[in-house]
Amino acid sequence: MHNPEPGFEPGGFFKHLGSRDKQLVSRNLDEATSLLQRDVGPQRYELQNHSRPFLAKLQFKRFENLRLSYAWFAPAMTITSTPSEPNYTLFFRRHGASEYTVRRKQFVTSPTRGAFLPGMQPVRVRTQENWHVFGTKFSSAAMRRELSKLLERDVGRPLEFDPAVDFDRGPGLHVKKLLWQFYQRAAEEGPETPESQLALRQAERSLITLILEGLDHNYSKFVNGPERNVAPWQVRAVEEFIREHADQPISLGNLAAIGGVSARSLQYTFRRYRGCCPMDFLRRVRFERVHNELRQADDHTSVTSAALHWGFSHLSRFAGEYRARFHESPSATLRRSRRPLG
Repeated sequence: MHNPEPGFEPGGFFKHLGSRDKQLVSRNLDEATSLLQRDVGPQRYELQNHSRPFLAKLQFKRFENLRLSYAWFAPAMTITSTPSEPNYTLFFRRHGASEYTVRRKQFVTSPTRGAFLPGMQPVRVRTQENWHVFGTKFSSAAMRRELSKLLERDVGRPLEFDPAVDFDRGPGLHVKKLLWQFYQRAAEEGPETPESQLALRQAERSLITLILEGLDHNYSKFVNGPERNVAPWQVRAVEEFIREHADQPISLGNLAAIGGVSARSLQYTFRRYRGCCPMDFLRRVRFERVHNELRQADDHTSVTSAALHWGFSHLSRFAGEYRARFHESPSATLRRSRRPLG
């Protein structure tokens, strides 16, 4: 039985699993169902026909506020679920399709359309053979906590998402991009280090905030007030683009195109909600990258090479601003990183 995607590990998608993670390759439906009911929730799994031998590959990888999962089944399945508590799981796929029914809404998922288990609503899924899915389950407490921060008040009613997510445009496009980057990083991640855990926690928070600001739910009109010309998810998309491409030439026009707004609107919104303009935010990120590079220098690192790599060509101006930001010269940071320990 071949894997559904070239290059996947024999057991699934993730190459490395920790002590909190789980993996199962099984030809027994009851065994697979038992693990899924423990880790996913009260669900029922039925074969649509018995002509295809059963085989399942399941992986669960846990983080602080979310759990990543990869599932692949050989036979076509019918899955029914009635959550006993709020369940926020966002599903996406690389190929194929499945039919979802959430309350009275019916839709088909694909690489450009995902499904978000919306909270407390019953769900029914009909799959094809050789189907796979990536499922990201978010902590309901983390979702509620972040929503309270965005609203600046306590949340009363349960959070309910629109179950169909358009990954082809708008906020859904950026959500899937960030999700896939998270999965790729988690798939390659070896033994945990403080640096890798910090980066993953930051990605978690960015993802949860982007989902609450961009995807449709029953609090959307309060998160995205009508007076805003630029929605928060658009600002978040620009920030993520800056972080991902900080070592490349970027103009205000590039950023406005990423956000899908005018340069003037983007400038205004950044100043209002971030306290700086987009290009100042880019400069801040670049200084942070230089600082980290000098702190983790190897024998080939120099102040000049680090500065030029992150887009600073006026070295004397760079050195003065670096000192103002980090209270030491860049050369002092470099010397300290090479000082023998002990």
